[in-house]
Amino acid sequence: MADITRRTLLNRALLAAALGAGALLGVTRPVRHRKASPPPPPPVALTAALARQRQLLAAYDRALTLQRAHPGLAGLRADLAAHGTALHEVLQRYPGWRLSVTASTPRPGATPGGTTSASNSAAADPIAALATLSTSAATATSAACLAWPATEANAAEVVPLLGSIAACLASHAEVLG
Repeated sequence: MADITRRTLLNRALLAAALGAGALLGVTRPVRHRKASPPPPPPVALTAALARQRQLLAAYDRALTLQRAHPGLAGLRADLAAHGTALHEVLQRYPGWRLSVTASTPRPGATPGGTTSASNSAAADPIAALATLSTSAATATSAACLAWPATEANAAEVVPLLGSIAACLASHAEVLG
């Protein structure tokens, strides 16, 4: 059997004492767990703009099935699809958006359920209904653009996007009207 030197014995005793002190501190100190809080949801103005875009996109799809011969209807619909993509990309900058995209929030390309008075009258004159929907969406999007706080983190991207969408929707209403 090998002889243990005093130095080895002292090192092992110090190691055992340090481990014991660490264990004692671990047992006597309470563990405090912090609860994670979810990030705030995205601004309502952006989610509302996306919902309006999806409603308009569904109305354009209905109008295209009824009146394929209208010149430019497909191009106007393509503008709306681009609006939806741009809004979806901006919403990705808000961490709460990724958590709020559930069954209650339709995915890109999906259309929300429900009907409005403009969509009820679409059977009578789908182009006039599109003009009415475009006008109301342009008004709401313009109001959201003007009311957007300049100090918001993504204002430099959101304000021009909403302004551009509002102007485009106003021109859609003129083309359709």
